[in-house]
Amino acid sequence: MELVLVNSHDAGCAYQLHAGIFRRICANGLVMSEGSFSALRFRHSGLEGDEVVRASLRLLEFMPRVGELIQRFRAHELAPPESLAFGQRALLLRYPSLELAPVNAETVLKAHRPEDEGQDVWHCLNRVQQNLIQGGVSDSRRDKRGKLRSVRRLRGIDSTVTLNKGLWGLAEQMVQPTVLPPTEVIALPA
Repeated sequence: MELVLVNSHDAGCAYQLHAGIFRRICANGLVMSEGSFSALRFRHSGLEGDEVVRASLRLLEFMPRVGELIQRFRAHELAPPESLAFGQRALLLRYPSLELAPVNAETVLKAHRPEDEGQDVWHCLNRVQQNLIQGGVSDSRRDKRGKLRSVRRLRGIDSTVTLNKGLWGLAEQMVQPTVLPPTEVIALPA
């Protein structure tokens, strides 16, 4: 489990703290959706370090619930049509339509290592996340010039966090009605 801090270099946006999970296997970080845990946001002006520390400790109190949700993901097996639907919906988080996506859903569902093989929601989530964020996967789709299309790696922190949160939200929808209720929003002084 990890705390994900998003900040701008020019104080143009608020600090954001998100709950996340880091897997040593693939070195990817998953970020939880707003449905599981609302991100904590802090204005730069007048911010004291103690406020961030207190909020971080509060976020750590939430982590046991994250473990429970991951166990639910692992316990929920997906039938092949459900996996395909998950892959399609994941592609739509990144691309405007399935036709404009550089690969099909079956391609983003492929595992690159034995640790990611499995038909449960957890393994599905991790495979799709790896393929859509790290990129480099392709299938037989070609562009208008005949060049083989592939998923490009995401480089921006905003797009990576947004996609991660969307994927987590999709995984939660797959295991409904057992989704954990959202935690209360923590209001911190501005």
